[in-house]
Amino acid sequence: MNVSAFIPIKKFLTSKKRLSNIVSSSERENLAALMAKKTIDTLFNSKICNSITVVTNDKNLHLNNATSYFTKSLLNEGLNEAINSHAKNDIILIMHADLPRINELDLQELTKIFDVKKVSIISDLVKQGTNCLMFNSSVNFKLKFGIDSYNLFINEFKNNEINYQDVCIESLQDDLDSEEDYFKLIKYIKS
Repeated sequence: MNVSAFIPIKKFLTSKKRLSNIVSSSERENLAALMAKKTIDTLFNSKICNSITVVTNDKNLHLNNATSYFTKSLLNEGLNEAINSHAKNDIILIMHADLPRINELDLQELTKIFDVKKVSIISDLVKQGTNCLMFNSSVNFKLKFGIDSYNLFINEFKNNEINYQDVCIESLQDDLDSEEDYFKLIKYIKS
C-alpha cells in the first residue's frame, strides 16, 4: 500500500494556548516541538508511509524524515493544497501531531484494518475532534477539521453517501487538548 502522510503543524510558538494557565509559553513551544518530532519519527519508523509532509504556517519549520509544505491558508484549505501538490500515492493519511501515545504497532494496525473502499476516521476520546483520517485519494469530500470536526465529517460522509469506518485505536485517540490531558499524558511526552 502506498501512503502519503500529511501532518498539520502550526508555529510552535503559538501552539497549545489552552494550556497557558499551567504551562509557560516557552514550555508550550517545547511541548509542541517534542510531540511533532515524536509523531514524525514514529510514522517514519513504522514504515507505513512512503512520504511524510508537514503542512505548516512556519517557513522555518523543518523536521527530520519529513518534507515541509508552507501555507498561509487556514487548516483545511492548506491541507488540500499540500495534498494536491505533494500526494504521490493512492492512500492519504492525515494525522495531528498532538498524540503523545502514538506508537508503531498501532499505526501498523491502522493500515491492516484500512479498507480502500472506505474512509477510516479516528476521533478523539470524546468523539468531538478528528485525530486521523485515512482514505483513497480518489474519494472526494470536504475536509472539516476544527471544532466538532468528528460530527462534521460523519455528516459529510452520510450526506455524500461515502462509506466510512469509525476506527477505535486508543493511542491515536488520546490527544493533548486540555489541562486534564496534559497531566494524564505528560509521562508519554517526556519518555
